[in-house]
Amino acid sequence: MSVKTTFAKIGTVAATGAALAVLGSGSAFAGGSGQQLRFYDTVGSTYSIRVAGWNQDGVYTTACFSTPVKDNYIGGWWWKGDLHWVGYHSEGCVGDVTVSERLDYVEPNQADDWWFIHS
Repeated sequence: MSVKTTFAKIGTVAATGAALAVLGSGSAFAGGSGQQLRFYDTVGSTYSIRVAGWNQDGVYTTACFSTPVKDNYIGGWWWKGDLHWVGYHSEGCVGDVTVSERLDYVEPNQADDWWFIHS
């Protein structure tokens, strides 16, 4: 084995190790404190959802979110563990219920920041 081949193999091993370290740390960081919600309205009749569950600090909280389009990313709120939610036909979480109460379990750790729920 030549010196050139030996250095090429060492470089490949080092690059692979560095790439794995970066990828591993990125995925652990991405969803380590809970997940933000992505709500997909399969029917197109839900204009708000009321969500109740545990936030990233372990505090139980409830909030209402507008869901004006079919695919809604609800950022800035981090959830983990048991998550209860209800869909409403009107904004402001009032009026007719379009999705009866659902219970989801949000994994606190995953490679992505978004937890998918749908009507």
